[in-house]
Amino acid sequence: MFLRAEDLKLSYGVDLQIGRFYVNRMVPVENAYWKGRHLYIPPVPGFMFMPIMADLARRSGIATELLLSERYLNSAEFILDSAARLEMRQIDWTTHVSECLDHAAKGAQQPVFLAAIDDYLRQGFKEDMAGYQLGTPFPSLNRADTYLISFAAISFDATMITRLLKAWYALMTYFLLQDDLSDIRQDLKNQEENALLDAGLSDAGAKRIRAMIRNSHVDMEAINPVLANRIECSDQTIDIEGLIRKILDEMSGSSRP
Repeated sequence: MFLRAEDLKLSYGVDLQIGRFYVNRMVPVENAYWKGRHLYIPPVPGFMFMPIMADLARRSGIATELLLSERYLNSAEFILDSAARLEMRQIDWTTHVSECLDHAAKGAQQPVFLAAIDDYLRQGFKEDMAGYQLGTPFPSLNRADTYLISFAAISFDATMITRLLKAWYALMTYFLLQDDLSDIRQDLKNQEENALLDAGLSDAGAKRIRAMIRNSHVDMEAINPVLANRIECSDQTIDIEGLIRKILDEMSGSSRP
């Protein structure tokens, strides 16, 4: 299925210039993230988040031309290539973080922000680095945060970073929680990270997840009402409590002789 700029505009509020640029961009050569792909932005969250986040950055005040620059996109593509090699277990988390930070250090336009991300990632998602609100209470929802390094490649007013981070975590909470909710059984079996496991398979854990979704809705409402509506819809339609009860029943049933 081919994703159009108009689809991104109507479904996620993405600026048409940004949408057209992304859907028409060529797939990078020898990049593990796009291995076997023929479209730069296929209609799946792991790729759609790129133009959506670029639009959120635009709404945060960053100039569109910077977000469509080769400097920014090359940095983002390098990070995603490294993330794919991490996913394939070709490298470990420490190597992934180090090579992304080392790549960004060459000509970084946001050195203070990059230093904060460096400390945050190397110190195990330690929050509130250099005054920036980095990270969430659940480590599994911070797994994509190396992508934030890409913003250190472009020059913009540092006062925009707080709004940018709120948009990032609202978006990632929405996408990654959907992924974790659908993958919970497989993640339990393979002992992989998952936000439901971080929160706890209990009524209290369900409340924590629900609160994160609602906080994301509030933060997104202030920057992109179209996307905020999707988050609100998820809150109203996803039965987190029922899913947890069902999983616990399955676990107790499998433990019976």
